[in-house]
Amino acid sequence: MNTVTEPRTPWAQHALIRAVFFLMGAELFLASPLLPTISDDFGTAIASTAWVVTVFGLSYALASPLLGGLTEHMPRKKVILSGVAVFATGEVLCAIAPNLGWLLAARAIGGVGGALVGPAMWAYLAETAAPRERGRAIAGGSAAYAGGQIIGVPLATFAAAALSWRVAFGAVAVGLVVAGTLIALRLRGSRPAVTGPVRPLAALRSSFGLWRVGVFRTIMAGNFFVQAARLGTYAYAGALFATKFGFGTGVLGLVGMVAGIGSLFGSLLAGPLIDRWSSAGRHVSELSVGWGLLMAVGLAAATTADTWQVCLAGFVLSFFAGTAFFSTAQVYLTTVMAERRAPAVSWNNSVLYIGTGAGTTVLGFATLGSATFAVCSVVFALCAAGFSAVLAVRRR
Repeated sequence: MNTVTEPRTPWAQHALIRAVFFLMGAELFLASPLLPTISDDFGTAIASTAWVVTVFGLSYALASPLLGGLTEHMPRKKVILSGVAVFATGEVLCAIAPNLGWLLAARAIGGVGGALVGPAMWAYLAETAAPRERGRAIAGGSAAYAGGQIIGVPLATFAAAALSWRVAFGAVAVGLVVAGTLIALRLRGSRPAVTGPVRPLAALRSSFGLWRVGVFRTIMAGNFFVQAARLGTYAYAGALFATKFGFGTGVLGLVGMVAGIGSLFGSLLAGPLIDRWSSAGRHVSELSVGWGLLMAVGLAAATTADTWQVCLAGFVLSFFAGTAFFSTAQVYLTTVMAERRAPAVSWNNSVLYIGTGAGTTVLGFATLGSATFAVCSVVFALCAAGFSAVLAVRRR
């Protein structure tokens, strides 16, 4: 009797990908605590120096859908290595920047590198994971990203205080070089769904054509609102703790670390739960509805609490549920858009950054700590849950 051997997930290969995700998570939260030191070093205003944070996300958001479409047909390993190389180059240029303009350009280069490597890595995890373990594989990437977040702020603060802010960027560059070398030597390639030569214009038309797919638009809408809720509100965490509880603005580092721990546990729980949920024949978007509602509860506590302990717990819960939401949505996206997962994830990454910016902007019009601020934050989370409910109902 012939038996069909089920594919095995190459966890050792995935560990190499997670190393890059870890460095990306650390880099994302690296610049914020360094702004005062960079400002003093270059003699620039904090408001101008803050573009060091903004320009990375802007570059990432603009480049991601374009690069995702253009590299869809290329071997994942080649794209990953190219992205790591560009990312590392940006970090080196940050470390040696002689002025703010140079540093901003270097951050933009780093954003392009991240936009190139991120979608390819998510696609690699989805393509090489055994179907029954795809949830764990995707959530493992999210957990590594969260792990980088946990150490990103304290690493940057320590480096700036003991040595120089340049050391922090240099350390990430070294880590990327090491990870890239190991990937070049040990990572087994995966075949993209679309192979063979593809004309650039045709690839871009195909990528933009994803927006004609209803399920894709609905997933994007949910992810837009989850980021608007989670990171849009978090942008004001330091100010919230300062105005309501009299904490110094440096507390944002502590909040970031603790929130990162919430993200880590959200990823670790979501992975096995997604796999079990799918194995039972249930739609994973039902889980996203629950994550969205749980995030709304956390944000309600964070924005209305009268004690700092409850406020902090609310942020932790919102990051726990928000990361679990992201992992669940990412699994569904890479499954339902199987033949187009790379450009789909590219658009998703762009939407995530746009959602963060939109949430931060909208909440900026509300008085910090007011009922309007709290309602907007919670409504964003409820919208994420609502779009997930639409997906669950449509697929029954």
